[in-house]
Amino acid sequence: MINNKFQKARLIIIFLLLGVISLGGCTTAKNEQDPADLTNSRIESTASNENQAGDKIIIVTGEYAPYTSETVVGYGAFTQIVEAVLREGGLESEVRFYPWARASEMVKNGEAWASFPYGYINEMAQVYDYSDAVIQSPHKFYYLKSNEKLAREGVGFSKISDFSSFTFGGANDYWYGDKATIENSGVKVEWANDVDALIKMLHAGRIDFLIEDQRVADEAITRLFPEEIDAFATLPNTASQHDYYLIISKDYPNSQSYREKFNAALQTLKNNGTIDRILIENGLNSNQPEGF
Repeated sequence: MINNKFQKARLIIIFLLLGVISLGGCTTAKNEQDPADLTNSRIESTASNENQAGDKIIIVTGEYAPYTSETVVGYGAFTQIVEAVLREGGLESEVRFYPWARASEMVKNGEAWASFPYGYINEMAQVYDYSDAVIQSPHKFYYLKSNEKLAREGVGFSKISDFSSFTFGGANDYWYGDKATIENSGVKVEWANDVDALIKMLHAGRIDFLIEDQRVADEAITRLFPEEIDAFATLPNTASQHDYYLIISKDYPNSQSYREKFNAALQTLKNNGTIDRILIENGLNSNQPEGF
């Protein structure tokens, strides 16, 4: 009887010990898995941070050939310059094309870091930051050779208000101001959306003259009226020796850091001749355009 009780007690003790060992084994197994789970979690977190850090900077632009155009290889000379500068600064970018009004709005709202090419306008500088000047090109007064009155009287004209007896063709976001500003100077005005529309208006006789970048106007005339290039002319005086910039968002993440890196890299590429080389490779004289 005592032996039976002793044997039963011994069996109970053995079962209890086995249970403790089993529980201990489970706990140990769980603890051994936790570091691996934590490590995997850290790897995923690091990868996520790296992907975030490697996101491309969004740049937006529109049609303004030969500087920027979705229809040409390399998207135009100015686009190639901007991309080269960003690479030099160690920054990855993605260029997207939109209508100009949409592009500037995206920069304003922080949806895109920058847009190009823009002249410096005081009103816009209240809304956007500007990069350092990227390139320079003259803006000229364009007219038709058949307009003998303007050809004769306009020889000495150097500003829009000189053309009080003629009709000017303009567009938004140019350095010369808006429609109301020009009308207040005493000049008749017709307004359009872009350079192609202005060239067509000039050809049709709806306007007497327009002001445009010499490279841009020459490209548009050659493309739109290849058989009538000789019908167009420019007045002797230059309307503006024009600098081009990027307009930069004040609200885009890390915007000021990108701007500083861009400006530093831009100076490097100006000094080593890369900017001039890109212009020449795109068929653009790096100095004064020849024009009509």
